Amino acid sequence: MKKVLVAGDINVDVMMGGLQSLPVVDKEVMCESYDVVMGSSAVICAAAYASLGGSASFLGLAGNDDYGNFMLKGMKELGIHTDRVLRTDKFRTGVTVNMIFGNTRTQVTYPGTITEFDGRDITAETLSGFDHIHFAGPYQQTKLRPEITRLLKLAAAQKMTSSLDPQWDMTEKWDYMDQWLPLLTYLFVNEGEALSMTKAASLEEACKTLQSKTHCAVLKAGKDGSMVFADGKIHHVAARSVKVVDTTGAGDCFDAGFLFGTFEKKLPVQEALKIGNATGSRSCMFGGGVAHRSTYDDIVKFLAQH
Repeated sequence: MKKVLVAGDINVDVMMGGLQSLPVVDKEVMCESYDVVMGSSAVICAAAYASLGGSASFLGLAGNDDYGNFMLKGMKELGIHTDRVLRTDKFRTGVTVNMIFGNTRTQVTYPGTITEFDGRDITAETLSGFDHIHFAGPYQQTKLRPEITRLLKLAAAQKMTSSLDPQWDMTEKWDYMDQWLPLLTYLFVNEGEALSMTKAASLEEACKTLQSKTHCAVLKAGKDGSMVFADGKIHHVAARSVKVVDTTGAGDCFDAGFLFGTFEKKLPVQEALKIGNATGSRSCMFGGGVAHRSTYDDIVKFLAQH
């Protein structure tokens, strides 16, 4: 079994579901449900990978506070190894408020530990024993971002594979991306990110452009499925139609499904896309990012039913 190390943010998600309307300036908007659940792109990916049956460890920073305790307890219950998670008294654990209206989601984030984790103490010894490292959301992690090039080189020297899901860069400058692309084994991007990075006119063109710069570019297009360029052509997998409850973490679950299908099921990339699609789609049927807890058997049944 491959040992995967996920590095990134730790934060809780405050879920305000069933808004009566989109948020309105200087107006109070009512909602139908409220919950505090495990959040963070990196944690959701690690949780999905562990739920599928893989070995997932986490590298990050949490505050010595109630939310930090909540996250660590939940991660352990989900099967994520947390011995490499650092704690701090200087900063509070990050919080994201998710305001859900229909199929849309508006987010407000207090960064806290998200922006304070810098990864400067990560050495070859830290990475020893792992086969793969995955980074998620570096454009929110302002202190970790400058270290990622060093960490990718360190991982390569350790014969580890690597992957990165950048999430959105609000500046659209995509700093460091040119350094990361040649070093990455897998790049995961959604449609907006791919088009912004490449300035391409279509998703297919963006896929080809990114593939010319990195080992394997995987593009996620939501209801339009996903695609990857391999064997000289673009492989496209259609999305699965489901009743959407909440899209939180769907892209991170896709990443976990694709990696699990690749590492543990030894699937070719076009087949791993199907596992990624199904894992992401099934997560949309539940509130929050980790509630679905999809096993690999769940994904096989989901594919048969949809």
